Amino acid sequence: MKIIKIFILLFFFLNVNNSQLTPITPETTLSASVINTINDSNVFFKTPRATADTYCDKSSYDIHIKTLSGSIVNATTNGVGFNIIKKSQTNNEYLYSLYSGLYPSFGTSYQDLTFTTNDNINHTYKFIITCSDFNIDNLVVSTAVKPFYIMGTYYYYISIYGIEPISPFQISTTDYTYIKISNDPIYNYVIQISSSIVQNLTKDIDITLKFSNNRLFPIKVESFFAQFNEEDLATTHIDTFYPPNILSPGLNFTEFAYQCGPVLQSMVNTNIIRPYQLIYARSVGEKFTIPIKGKKGNMTYIGMIANGNTTFINADGLSIINFNISTNIQAITLPSVMPIFISSATVPINPIPIYAVIINNTQPFQFTNFFYNYFSDIIRGWPYGFHSGNNKNYTHKVSFVQLGKYSTTSQYSFGINISAKELSKTFSPLIMVDSPSPPKLLSYEFTRVSNQKYLLRLMIESVNGIKNIIATSSIYIYIDSLVSGTIYNGTFEFITGYYDINHVIINDLYGYTTTYKIGDVISLDPLVIFQLPSEINYKLNISNFQNNNIRFLKNNLNLEEDSYNIIYVESSDIPQDKPMSFVVLDPISFPIERDMSDINSKIFRNPFIYNTSTGVFECKFILPKNNIFGNIQYMIEYAPEMGLYSSDLLTQLFVNNTVLDNQGPLFSSFEKIGNGLVISSTTPTGTIGWKFNITDDLNGFESGYIKVMGTVDSSTYHFNFTMNDVIGDKFNCQYQILINITQPCITQEYRIVRVILFDTNKIVSKFNLYTPSLVTASIVNPFLNFLDQGIDITILPFVCSTLQVTNDIKPTLLSFTTSTTTMDVGATNRTITFDFSIDNASTIKLDQLPTVYITSLFNGLVECISKLVSNDSVNVFYSCSTELPLGFGFPNSLAFSLYGIVNNGGYYYGYSSDDIYDVPNSNYYINTTFTNNQPVIKSTDRYYSDDNGELVIYGRGLSKVSRVDFIYSDSTLSPNSATSTTIYGSSVIRVGGIKNTKNAFYIKAQTSEGLISNEYTVYPIYFNSTATPKPTPSPTTTPIPTITPIPTNPPQKCLGNPECGGKNQGYCSPTGCICYSPWIGTTCTSQIIIVPQPSTNTTNPQVEIPTDNNNGQSSESNSQEPQKMIFKSLISLVSLRELNFKNEEVKNHIFDQWIYTPIDEFKNQYFTTVSNTNITATLEWFNQSTSIQFANQNLTMNPSSIKYTIEITKYQFSSSLNQLQLVMAASLTTNSNDICSLNQFGNTSTGDDSNYLKIQIENHSLYGRFIKRAIIDNIVKSISNVLLDSSLNVVDSSSSLQSFIGITIPYYSDSIIVDPDFSVLIDSKSASNEDDSVCTKKNSGLTTAQLAGIIVGSIAFAAVIVIGAVYIIVKRNKQKKFVENVNKKMTEMNNNK
Repeated sequence: MKIIKIFILLFFFLNVNNSQLTPITPETTLSASVINTINDSNVFFKTPRATADTYCDKSSYDIHIKTLSGSIVNATTNGVGFNIIKKSQTNNEYLYSLYSGLYPSFGTSYQDLTFTTNDNINHTYKFIITCSDFNIDNLVVSTAVKPFYIMGTYYYYISIYGIEPISPFQISTTDYTYIKISNDPIYNYVIQISSSIVQNLTKDIDITLKFSNNRLFPIKVESFFAQFNEEDLATTHIDTFYPPNILSPGLNFTEFAYQCGPVLQSMVNTNIIRPYQLIYARSVGEKFTIPIKGKKGNMTYIGMIANGNTTFINADGLSIINFNISTNIQAITLPSVMPIFISSATVPINPIPIYAVIINNTQPFQFTNFFYNYFSDIIRGWPYGFHSGNNKNYTHKVSFVQLGKYSTTSQYSFGINISAKELSKTFSPLIMVDSPSPPKLLSYEFTRVSNQKYLLRLMIESVNGIKNIIATSSIYIYIDSLVSGTIYNGTFEFITGYYDINHVIINDLYGYTTTYKIGDVISLDPLVIFQLPSEINYKLNISNFQNNNIRFLKNNLNLEEDSYNIIYVESSDIPQDKPMSFVVLDPISFPIERDMSDINSKIFRNPFIYNTSTGVFECKFILPKNNIFGNIQYMIEYAPEMGLYSSDLLTQLFVNNTVLDNQGPLFSSFEKIGNGLVISSTTPTGTIGWKFNITDDLNGFESGYIKVMGTVDSSTYHFNFTMNDVIGDKFNCQYQILINITQPCITQEYRIVRVILFDTNKIVSKFNLYTPSLVTASIVNPFLNFLDQGIDITILPFVCSTLQVTNDIKPTLLSFTTSTTTMDVGATNRTITFDFSIDNASTIKLDQLPTVYITSLFNGLVECISKLVSNDSVNVFYSCSTELPLGFGFPNSLAFSLYGIVNNGGYYYGYSSDDIYDVPNSNYYINTTFTNNQPVIKSTDRYYSDDNGELVIYGRGLSKVSRVDFIYSDSTLSPNSATSTTIYGSSVIRVGGIKNTKNAFYIKAQTSEGLISNEYTVYPIYFNSTATPKPTPSPTTTPIPTITPIPTNPPQKCLGNPECGGKNQGYCSPTGCICYSPWIGTTCTSQIIIVPQPSTNTTNPQVEIPTDNNNGQSSESNSQEPQKMIFKSLISLVSLRELNFKNEEVKNHIFDQWIYTPIDEFKNQYFTTVSNTNITATLEWFNQSTSIQFANQNLTMNPSSIKYTIEITKYQFSSSLNQLQLVMAASLTTNSNDICSLNQFGNTSTGDDSNYLKIQIENHSLYGRFIKRAIIDNIVKSISNVLLDSSLNVVDSSSSLQSFIGITIPYYSDSIIVDPDFSVLIDSKSASNEDDSVCTKKNSGLTTAQLAGIIVGSIAFAAVIVIGAVYIIVKRNKQKKFVENVNKKMTEMNNNK
């Protein structure tokens, strides 16, 4: 019954639509019908594309004609603006296309279609088309779904119904909103609202839908911010500018590089991910900010600043605040080409003619890329095409294989674009042909090979031969996809995703093209229409996901490490074979805000797999570490340009614990080496370069690349480095790049022209001297901290006072040979080797390696960088090898050119293909052949480390594979062969039997004919759904394993009069006095002083805390105006000592140099290295009382206190019986010599089981707490703290007092972390009233004067990676020098009193 209904419905559509194509003459020998009506039931009833249009969209119609006798010789139409052409013919069946060149107006149009047969009979049909305006009498709008944010735009999915006769593609509005169809059956439209439209954070946004004849329909949508609680909105922000002086009046700032200007960083108190922030400048329009650092409640955003007047728009609670700034930014313009001569010609050399273009240029070359267009786009910089000269005046010459035959109807030109200046030369092929027979698609077939991928098989016929196939804008298919037959009649196979295909364009070698879109007719007999597989066309909607049928394996995530997760979708309404993907839209997984180029490549689709056992769709995904907090946006994609966003769905993905790191590594220091070097006869050699520190707070640095070029001769140096090459750890490391300069040489500058730095999360910082395509150059600049210094820091000049090479004499190319004269570009082995030699060896710059370029007619070029084989006083010999891409250049020849020869006199040279032709016994070209039966592995599907051993392999020539072998890099796994093999066509194999491994493994295929494929490496993606984030040791960690016993302080007698300071200040417990805040100490008679945060020491981790006696009681004095007493506390880190089992010193490592890194306004970090051991000290200031945890112990940080977290990596002990001792020094000074001081060291009584050090002068104290536990090798163990005043040379004078304390750590293997802290106190009792005080009296005999210096030691130990420094100072001299420096510092403090 159902089949009958479908047949009746189909018959109804065909008859209704064909009633619009009515025969006027009898259909005796010919019949016509419109055959694409099933896909578009309203094919004859058109509406505008947008609601405000007063005309309908252009349209086309496929008309199928069948003749009973004779043949059609002509077809015409009298329709205004319409044309009719024949598309194809199969015997007596014809396919014509009727298409409009004009936009039809409202109303009904009539036209006559006349088909003339060879018997001179005209067959005429009346064709009727109706263009109708929209009826909105029943219009209804629903806006129930929450909006979401992407790249400065708010998106609202809404339902709009009642527009008749059909839904328009776009709904016009009266404002700057944009509404287009979404393809979802329920929420059928999406509104895009720019951030700049928002004027009030809570007020609804008014939108007016616009229809023709000024018909308006107002609607309202909630503000994006209405979904949040008011207390979660941004409240305050602190803005930081780079460079800091960019707002200074009269400052002229020059861009650091092209489109690389100043930036603004805004630290915002916000509990939502996207607070309202916008930067608007008339010169560039509106720009949104990007989150780069922080966590919930404290986020940092970055945005670029444009020239002129700029408004920074920011939210403060519910208010929107505008902040206006004005800047004067001098733009760097792209260097241009100023040719004094340009020519092009065909060089008629045999057997392969060459087309050459020559440009003589006088404009200086400044490292820009050249864009060439010669049947394919080529982008290349130096040395390609640089034929002779230097960067001040050079000749540019490129050569290509000359086009042999081409269509007479096509235009041909060679185009070159340098820095936005376009040059072009027209040319003609050798032979003009008139063969208007475009390629024809005979048949096609889709085969599902994996959850996302399809094998598309195309059978194509082409009189002229196939050049390439284009599927959508992202898939280019070349000859390597030919699996059987020839380019004239063959079968092509390629892999596509369900999301890729919407058309296929076939191009032949003569320039003719045929395009097939979805719904186009492929064949008339039988009738075949180009369609996607039915499972792709099956449309889902919101109702498929609204019954709480989505869940995550893990939610409320902790992203201290990567989160391995699975999303489950359970729905009986979704077909089991429906392809779907899960796309995470967090800023780390989807980094389009940082780099908006090639967006498609940044969409990482995770495939859903239907589990037949559970009846649930499952999808693995990895959410990267150190990500954004809160609600993570995602999309479930189910068809091309169709998907559902998480805002539409009930199930959300939340992140609770994370600290964002969305900024690539930055340079924190950058120093020139050998700046201004002079090379002369007395100094014939020298070295220049740069030494720099790279910091990356959370993810840590992973790898980098720096390119340096000479400003005269374009000498190029490439520097690649990883964590294995640097000194330090991944959070702060140091590296240097060096270039040797030797005579003979020329005076010039070396410039850094490119930098790429990656962190461990693959977040990149980039610098390019000229980057026309990177609009985010400012915010990804690794030189962000050096904008105030300008581009000069990337430039190193040097002088060569004696030039031994003066003449511009081009070296002679003596020979140029290839390993083959014919290359099978379809073979498994496609490696080609070049050997060449050059004379004038004494003038050649040997560290500059020439490059061979292999040019094809339609496939661009391949480069091969040579290696120096040998040289003597006369000649230099080079060689290079490279693998050609599969199918490269076929069926044409490949031509060669050679560039990048540099001499010591500042000139460079190259040889084009026609130049090489003139070299005796040389090969300037090779021929190509193509076989398609040899197995080649190109790629594989993504493979996770916990997969079930199955893998899909993609390649060519795989139809006869009989065996697939696996070889494992894990030596514990023996090689094996696939246990199962399924072959799809000639391009895909699904194999099973891979052993469980997380390490790389290799695959190789063998055919039944004995042909063996290339070896392909597979890198499994680590995945562990049971893994939980590994805690990072810090003062606030989860419990860490503990080795008992951990010491506890013995009970102490409650002291004081009154006891424990009295009932309002503390109470007596079995362990001693327990104090009420803000009181502290063994007698609860000292009180925390609230002091300003001390200034940051950027040289070493010394902290100086100044206070005065306004915080306490004034001391006694005979003066009528008591002198104001100033107290200065100095905390410093001294050394790392190795002690033997008798506590005798074995080694003493004095800390000499430190690397400073700011973290935030309250936290700084210092690094050093001693004896290959890294020490990291993090100093954190606390403005208020804060609860923390260290080594499984809860501690309270007092306000106005500073904490040191000191980490020490592996140490090479002289003996396993030895231990380490971290030595710290502390001092306290005052500006009075009539004082008393007191030094105390003992156990605390507050239950924190620590030692305390208290140094008191008069009624002021410096108080240090030393915990008796540490994290040693990730286990909590006990340590001891000892006073070292008796064994070290302390300073003790009438105005200064010094103490040393040692934190003693037992033998360990990998790492230790200790955590002391310090506070400044005011005491109720003066030191003069204590029995153990030391006082200095004046001549007057006063006994209450106060002691002038107390040293409180126990500072945090900052660890720096000291790069490349080898200190040859005797340890005792170093310690003596350190003590002298401390004494000098204390003397300076006293002199400033």
